[in-house]
Amino acid sequence: MVNHIKGSQNGYTFDTCVGIKISENPNLINLLKCHLNIEKSDIHLTSQTVFEASRLGHNFDNISKQIQTTFGANVIHGHITKDMQDDSDYLENICPTLHDGDSQILAYTRSTGTILVTCDRGLTEAAILSGVQVINPDLLLCNKFENSIKSKIQVIAKQVKVKPIRA
Repeated sequence: MVNHIKGSQNGYTFDTCVGIKISENPNLINLLKCHLNIEKSDIHLTSQTVFEASRLGHNFDNISKQIQTTFGANVIHGHITKDMQDDSDYLENICPTLHDGDSQILAYTRSTGTILVTCDRGLTEAAILSGVQVINPDLLLCNKFENSIKSKIQVIAKQVKVKPIRA
């Protein structure tokens, strides 16, 4: 188990829902491969993720193996330390959308300097509030589509000369 890791250059921490979704839906793997430089990176799965996946009836070793095989990534099984647990308690007090379990995964991500990958909108919000880089795979395509629409609107707005409204 990992006690405390300095941030890896190209590391990601997957929360439980992402690990489970990857094992159930190969399309998520393709989506992540398209949007992230995930191959040959470190992917962290915490002791909290192991606990939650097992509690939900999923085989953590299979999830870990699938991640390692499909991404060609180094899977790190990280342990939640006492300092991380203290940080998770602090995070629960400042982030209203955070609860036990997710707070530990977020504290681990902060400690390791990795990028959090989660489909949980409450955890996404808490990560943003606490200054952690976060990627929500459920929003990847939406963001790309939204940015495309915004850029098209900006082009149209430049072409059309609009007079400012004066009161």
